Amino acid sequence: MDSKEEKKIIEDILKHRRLSYSIEVLDVQGDKYTIRNNFGSTITYIKKGDSYILEEESE
Repeated sequence: MDSKEEKKIIEDILKHRRLSYSIEVLDVQGDKYTIRNNFGSTITYIKKGDSYILEEESE
């Protein structure tokens, strides 16, 4: 993944999840995005339509 694609993913997640902290993309597998926030926590989101849902919420 190049830096432009990563920036687009980050902006999209921040916009749809309304996050007030910065994130970085660690891994992308299809519609599954693993990110790390600036607090050091690793979170996995699954994209469904225009929404990003926490992996635990989607099960």
